[in-house]
Amino acid sequence: MKNIAKNITIGAALCASVLFTSSAQATWAGNTSKSDVTLNGASADAADYAFLVNPQGFFATKGGSGGFASDFALYGSKQGWTSIAAFGARADNGVAVSTNKLGTNLTFTFDKTDGRHGSWTVANNDVKNNVKLDLVFAMYGGVGSSAFLFDNETLAAGSTSNGSWTFNALNLFGSKAEYANLTIFARDVSKTAFEVPTTPVPEPETYAMLLAGLGLVGFMSRRRKSAQPLFH
Repeated sequence: MKNIAKNITIGAALCASVLFTSSAQATWAGNTSKSDVTLNGASADAADYAFLVNPQGFFATKGGSGGFASDFALYGSKQGWTSIAAFGARADNGVAVSTNKLGTNLTFTFDKTDGRHGSWTVANNDVKNNVKLDLVFAMYGGVGSSAFLFDNETLAAGSTSNGSWTFNALNLFGSKAEYANLTIFARDVSKTAFEVPTTPVPEPETYAMLLAGLGLVGFMSRRRKSAQPLFH
């Protein structure tokens, strides 16, 4: 399987774009790039195109992640990918899919502006825990699938993240392909407790000093009143 548009991040190294395909397959990928899919205003960390791979197809391998699994391996652990949400060809108008897989409590929505553009959201329904994970947005259409990786994405407790998508792959004869299905994959899930900021409670000694200060102010006020002459 040949793939293109792979970005490799190791440690603090800068991302680099590497081409892993023949010129013919690159043509079917069209203008696919990591900026095609965004989440919270940020582009994906990497993009990958797989010729003749449908993550929801009958012959899909590695749980449907066979088209991108090897190329995205360097971004995280060696854990396999789990499909946590799937949308069919008719998905539109903010249709929602909820999941509890991998110990999460997430809801995804999907919307199409047309066959090549639209929006999506992911909501973390857990109000007590932030969720950190690797997330892949894998769209199929034309003669292959385009996968977009969001590495170490953090979903804040009880919040919704908004995104957009564009499908730039081509059909067999070079025309613009349209969306056919979407599969969301995840791995490396971890949680951290959401901490609500609190106002510090004064120590008992602070209360004592405050009361003493108020008493002194009252005493001085009474002294000033008693020292005033009766007649002006």
